[in-house]
Amino acid sequence: MRLFKKVVDEREEMEMMRVEHVMFWLVFWALLISIFVQLLGMKATFRQVSGEWTVFMLMALGTTIGEVRGGHFDYTSRPGWKAYLLYSVAAALAVMVLTYVRRSVAGYDTTFSDGFLLILIFGMFSGVVTFACLSAAGRIVKCRRKKLEKQFDEEK
Repeated sequence: MRLFKKVVDEREEMEMMRVEHVMFWLVFWALLISIFVQLLGMKATFRQVSGEWTVFMLMALGTTIGEVRGGHFDYTSRPGWKAYLLYSVAAALAVMVLTYVRRSVAGYDTTFSDGFLLILIFGMFSGVVTFACLSAAGRIVKCRRKKLEKQFDEEK
């Protein structure tokens, strides 16, 4: 039994879902930017932003699990090595830039010696991990789509 009776029609519901979709992504990216501003610009510790990080990770993991279960990968690309590579390189570059900024703010060496090598290793590691995670998610999405197609074909 439902607690509240639905009083909107399908059109109103779709409009509300569009607004909720836009606001979700606005909050998602604003929260991520806020975390990095606090860590990099305000020299906050991870302990100080752990609450925001927990909420951010709940949003990210919940969205990922829900999309994969529904057989969805992305709005702009299909599961495949080109998409995995593009997103992995973007993640690696982002990690490298953020590591460079964090080390610069903290006063560590960021020249082409040990500091740059460490930044490069962090970037490469994050790129490989991102590629592996996207490959696994893409494989699951492809299998899920096949299962959903069979299910819909059987219903017809």
